[in-house]
Amino acid sequence: MNQFNLVDDILDFAIDNEIKAYKFYIDLAAKMKNPEIKQVFLDFAAEEQNHKKLLEDTKKGKKVELSGEQIADLKIAEFTVAAQPTPDMDYQAALVLAMQKEKKAFQLYTHMANLVTDPTNKQLFQSLAQQEAKHKLRFELEYDQIVLKED
Repeated sequence: MNQFNLVDDILDFAIDNEIKAYKFYIDLAAKMKNPEIKQVFLDFAAEEQNHKKLLEDTKKGKKVELSGEQIADLKIAEFTVAAQPTPDMDYQAALVLAMQKEKKAFQLYTHMANLVTDPTNKQLFQSLAQQEAKHKLRFELEYDQIVLKED
């Protein structure tokens, strides 16, 4: 992990990660043959765009609305093998990939919250960590309903 000296550097890093997350979900959606599954990943891409805007607004000094919501963790991602995106990826592999990605995003924002001292920025990163946890939970619930129930 790079050392950050300025809050702007941390925000720029987070914005760049949200851009990458957006592209990740757009690319994942493009690999899905089922239109409903494709839409799930497009919806997540849109949420990553919203995170990017939140970070950009914070960087510009705008006041942003933050949620203090705490999200449950089913920990299904802890017991899955990491997947790599492929053109013929099935839904189960896509869910595993998405769970792992959201887990890493949660860890990143939690780490960033610990790096900053300003209470507003700390709350921003804690809120983003919880939003990523919410995404992971959604994928875990889907995995539980679709994959684990079939076994």
